[in-house]
Amino acid sequence: MKTAFLILPLLVVVSLGQIATPTTPTKSATRDVSSGGNTSTAVVNAKPASGESTARITSHYSFGDARQWKSTDGRSLVGKMIAFEDAVIEVKRPTAAEARAAAMSAPAPKPPEKFTLMRDGKIRLLVNNKPYEVALDRLSEDDRAFAKQVEESVNRK
Repeated sequence: MKTAFLILPLLVVVSLGQIATPTTPTKSATRDVSSGGNTSTAVVNAKPASGESTARITSHYSFGDARQWKSTDGRSLVGKMIAFEDAVIEVKRPTAAEARAAAMSAPAPKPPEKFTLMRDGKIRLLVNNKPYEVALDRLSEDDRAFAKQVEESVNRK
């Protein structure tokens, strides 16, 4: 019986140590809202700075499906080729829920007349819903040719 009374407080202390508290509870939450040819990410600012919450939806204009890109050193990654231009919707409301609802129901921004697929010797790839700029000289010869073909095709339209 004495052993049970000694073990019980120990179990309580151990179980309290199991509670996971986020290290950054006010960090913005991100979620994917993909549809059609665009890939979007919604970010809701959970920390009200001036009593308002901000919801921001960033849409990336993608060209084609995800494919495997190979680098000159043999590494590879899977991603979509996206334009350097993004469509951004930002809405401020009193609560995070209202901001999120308003951003989701807001009309889509008008796409640019001409997309930039290559800039300063780089292309943009969307990998795991995050955009990355990749230097063309780091890509394999086949991937460089593919990127140039996509750019020429988009510029013709």
